This record gives sequence, C-alpha cells and structure tokens, in this order.
Amino acid sequence: MTAVRSRALERDLRRSRRFAAVVQRMFAPERPGLTALATPATTVCRCEAIPRSDIDGFLQANPHADTVDAVKLSCRTGMGPCQGRYCETTVAGAVAAARGTTVAAAGRFAAQLPVKPVPLQTYAELLDGD
Repeated sequence: MTAVRSRALERDLRRSRRFAAVVQRMFAPERPGLTALATPATTVCRCEAIPRSDIDGFLQANPHADTVDAVKLSCRTGMGPCQGRYCETTVAGAVAAARGTTVAAAGRFAAQLPVKPVPLQTYAELLDGD
C-alpha cells in the first residue's frame, strides 16, 4: 500500500469515526426531550420501520409490559440489522414514560443467539449462484 493511499484511508477512517460519534450522541440514553418530541407517526426503529404508535399501542394494551424486551418481542424493535443500537434508548424512553419509571428500569435489549445456525456451505452455495 502506498503512503498516499494509506493517508487517504486514515482520513476516511477519521471522517467515519466523527460521523459515528455524532450519531451516537444523537441517540444517547437519557434524552427525555427526544421522547417528548415523538409523535405517533415518528419512526422509532428504522431497521424494522416501527412507528411510535405501535409501541404506545402495545404498552397501553399490556400494562404488565415494563421492559424493552417485552416491546421487542411484540413489536420487533431491535431486530433489524443494527440489533437495537439506534432504537434501544428511544424504546426505553417510551417504556419509562408509559410506566413512570426510569430508562434504566426499562432495561436493555437481551442479546439473542440465532434461532438456527446456518452452515457456511449454505452461504457458499448462495455465492455460487451469482
């Protein structure tokens, strides 16, 4: 790798890290203002296209549900490619607001192993089909 290419890659990496830091600050925990600004049409989980109205409806219909995992199991929040990295705190804020508790009390999404492991041969066969 040339020195010029190496510097270009380092510059791109710094730029990507700055962008990632901004996204992380935007979705930082304990931001009650974001929860208050959400309307029923606000998309909470971008990966699964889950609006706030789905979460609120579930929480109203299920007064015993008081964790983010309960919402995840019913509404599919946190099940997309980001695995809840972006929506977890917003879901926790919605649960906390609905239950009069804290974001910490609403918990975090539990990590789940794949339901069925996929053999590498399956992926190889998919690539052979291209």
